[in-house]
Amino acid sequence: MNYFKGRFKFILAGIVLFLFVILITGIGGKTKTNNKKPAEVKSAQTEVAAPVISDSPTVSILSDKQPAEVLKVIDGDTIAVSINGQKQTIRIIGINTPETVDPRKTVECFGAEASNKAKEYFKDMEYKVWLKEDSTQGDRDKYQRLLRYVFSDKGAQDYGLMMIKTGYAYEYTYNIPYKYQAIYKDAQIYAQNNKLGFWADDACSTTSQVTGSAASKVPGYGKSVEGDKDCSDFKTQKEAQDFFISQGGPASDPHKLDQDKDGVACESLP
Repeated sequence: MNYFKGRFKFILAGIVLFLFVILITGIGGKTKTNNKKPAEVKSAQTEVAAPVISDSPTVSILSDKQPAEVLKVIDGDTIAVSINGQKQTIRIIGINTPETVDPRKTVECFGAEASNKAKEYFKDMEYKVWLKEDSTQGDRDKYQRLLRYVFSDKGAQDYGLMMIKTGYAYEYTYNIPYKYQAIYKDAQIYAQNNKLGFWADDACSTTSQVTGSAASKVPGYGKSVEGDKDCSDFKTQKEAQDFFISQGGPASDPHKLDQDKDGVACESLP
């Protein structure tokens, strides 16, 4: 009888030990599995959030601009575009380039270079541009051309600013200051100081060198002019403004075309 009692106790102890081992193993495995879950969830959340962050700048850049396709470069400051299938001529706000197509004038110094620069630029951008209005300048000029800033690279790059900063255009204020006037003027100073484009000493044989950082210099600057000029000698304000700039602009104005000294010559002209 004692033999069976001892054997029963031995078997019972073995069963208890076996169950204890199973219990310990189960708890350990469960704990290991739980440790992985927070890392996996965190990784998944990061992967979902990333595209939302990267998309936000593009939406902001394009929110105030209209897409268009360049059909033709007329010159450095004027282009023809297609907007929703309709052809429009764009006069770019804030810049002016030497004349190449005005029948009343000969091709001005650096005009061909500025025009070619524009053609190459828009070709590189696959003729895709974004247009931006400026309420201070109105919708159209007297020739019924749309007045717009022109951007490329999905609205991120300002074409007019690029042309001024590289010396292929100069800053141009028509009657009323525009939104980017201060930025464009700074870009012109940069081009002048670094003698880029038509600001280079040898850019034009008819352009005399101007000393002094505040001096203005555009194609034709320094040309001798016979007699004093008045606003009545010009047909348009643009023509008077071009002459005004070529003779030194606000820093000089030997012909007194800017009576109120606001940088705009012969404001009474059409």
